[in-house]
Amino acid sequence: MNTPLDELQWKSPEWIQAFGLRTDNVLDYFAESPFFNKTSNNQVIKMQRQFSQMGPPLATDGSQGGTRQDPASQGGGNNAQGGGSEFGHLEPIRREILAKYPIHAILERELSKMKGLEYVVAHIREPDFWIIKKQNRLGPYQVQVLQDYYIIGANVYQSPSVFRIIQSRLMSTSFHLSSTLERLHSLAEFSPSQGVQFKRPQDAMGPNTSAPATAATTGPLSAVATAPTAQATGSQLDQAAPQHSITPEMMHKLMVISVKSTPEYI
Repeated sequence: MNTPLDELQWKSPEWIQAFGLRTDNVLDYFAESPFFNKTSNNQVIKMQRQFSQMGPPLATDGSQGGTRQDPASQGGGNNAQGGGSEFGHLEPIRREILAKYPIHAILERELSKMKGLEYVVAHIREPDFWIIKKQNRLGPYQVQVLQDYYIIGANVYQSPSVFRIIQSRLMSTSFHLSSTLERLHSLAEFSPSQGVQFKRPQDAMGPNTSAPATAATTGPLSAVATAPTAQATGSQLDQAAPQHSITPEMMHKLMVISVKSTPEYI
C-alpha cells in the first residue's frame, strides 16, 4: 500500500454488521485496520487470551454484552471505581472511561505491566465517535504519546501531524498570493511619458459592448425620446469615472510599496 496513512480512510461494514461497533469492542475494530501494529502489546495480550483460560476475554466475536456479565469484569469495574489511586496518574477523561468500562480497566492493568507499543481509548462520544491513542509505554506510570486516530461512524482516520497542517496552510496561502500578484501585474502598463501606472478598471474590462442599440429604432418619436436619455447616461458616466480611477496619490503609494517589496522591480 503506497498511500500515506494520514491520507487513508478505512472502514469495514462487514465487521460492524457481524459484531456491531461500541466502546467495548472499538479496539478490536481498530485492530483490523492498517493503522494497527501487529507487534503491539495489545496483540500480545489478545493472543495470550486466545490460548489461555486465565482472565476474561476481550469483547470480540459479536458477544453482545457478554463481557459486561463476566464476574471478573464486574470486579475489575468495582476496583476501577473504588480504587481511584490505581489510575490516579491518568487524565480525568481516561479515569472516567476505565470506571465505566471494566474491559478497558482490565486491559490498562495488563498493559501497565509491559513495555512497548500499545493502543488505548482516549476519548468517547457515543455512539459514533472515538479517539484511539497510540503510545509507547516506558513504565507503569510513564508513557510517550506517538499518534492519535479518529473513528467517526465506521471510518477510521489518522490525525495529521503539525508539519502537514502548516504545510497545507502555507501552500494555500502561496497559491492565493501568486494569483493576486499575477492579476495585479496584468493591470500595470508602461508609457515613456508617465512611466509605470495601473490601468483604470474601465480600460481593463475592455470596451463597453453592453450599450443598448437604441439607434436602430425607427420613427422620429423614438429618436427624440432616446436623445435625452443618452445624454443623461453619458453625463452620469463622466461623473462616475473619476470615482473608479486611480489618483496620483494612490499611484505614488503603490509605486513606493512595490519598490520596497521587490528591489528587482527597478
